Amino acid sequence: MGELRLAAGDVVVFLDEPYGFTADDGPEAFPGLPCALVSGRHLTWYGPSLAEAPRVLSGALRAAHR
Repeated sequence: MGELRLAAGDVVVFLDEPYGFTADDGPEAFPGLPCALVSGRHLTWYGPSLAEAPRVLSGALRAAHR
């Protein structure tokens, strides 16, 4: 975890698959960094879900920075 913190990313992205991260399980490991909980479907699946992926992921990332 220390190496990840030193990387100084802008936002930490948690997927809901294959492990279902929640607001209480994952983000606490990165205090002070914005975290986005997103559907893994929009990052790892192929097919129709990719058509909406840019909009959905952009919204999640913007929300994390608020």
